[in-house]
Amino acid sequence: MKFIKTDDIVVIDKFREELYQKFSAPIDAMWEKLYIASSQTYLIEDVDQNIGYCCIDDKGSLLQIFLSDKYNYLMYNVIQSLIESKLISSASLSSIEPVSFNACLSHSKSIQTNTLCFQYVNRKLKNESSLDVKLVSERDTQGIKTFLMDQIGFEDDFGYTENLIQRKEFYMVKESETIIATGECRLSDSQLDIADLGIIVNKDYQKRGLGTEVLQQLVKKAQVMKRKPICSTTQDNIASRKAIEKAGFYCSHIIFDINFKENKIQL
Repeated sequence: MKFIKTDDIVVIDKFREELYQKFSAPIDAMWEKLYIASSQTYLIEDVDQNIGYCCIDDKGSLLQIFLSDKYNYLMYNVIQSLIESKLISSASLSSIEPVSFNACLSHSKSIQTNTLCFQYVNRKLKNESSLDVKLVSERDTQGIKTFLMDQIGFEDDFGYTENLIQRKEFYMVKESETIIATGECRLSDSQLDIADLGIIVNKDYQKRGLGTEVLQQLVKKAQVMKRKPICSTTQDNIASRKAIEKAGFYCSHIIFDINFKENKIQL
């Protein structure tokens, strides 16, 4: 078994297309576009044949892995080889692709919840809302960046905000000149029927139901564009989870941190 570093997008995209067809639920955009996209990709070779690929971050965590159908029987051995070669010491995977998830689980020494992933129940929403959820324009860029830094400590120095504004996927709600919430409705390029939603509510305006209301407005926008809304939150963000569920979403799958060295199992 060989693991060969590669930047061959054509080969990886072909494998990835097959992988996505196996998913039982949509992949979360943050994991796909931020974590997985910034990880190192390896081709998996066995007897001089490319049988799949995997993505590993700089901390030695396996974020994505795929084997062609006829080689799925090797998944357990591939995970074992990755561990023994010290390429990985952990994995962050969900059960949307059970072959790799189960293989990692069988090698695990501990496991804990990382991210809860939600899908919308696809019910129609009433049009009534007092919120004016507007698209962010280029002239709002610096104000949005300041908001993100102040509210969640996110320093955007790599064009994240500009990209969403250019794609017309960034929204905000203002009261006078104060941004009280921002929202994202990211149209997936890899899952053409999916829109990934995200919100941030100003700390001074929380606990008023704004999160739920903004989410519902973003759901409407996604539905108009014939997209199915999804969103996610971390396990420890109880307020976010409540807002998401109140807006009409259900948890469809969970991303777990699987450790291959710990001794205590945590669920």
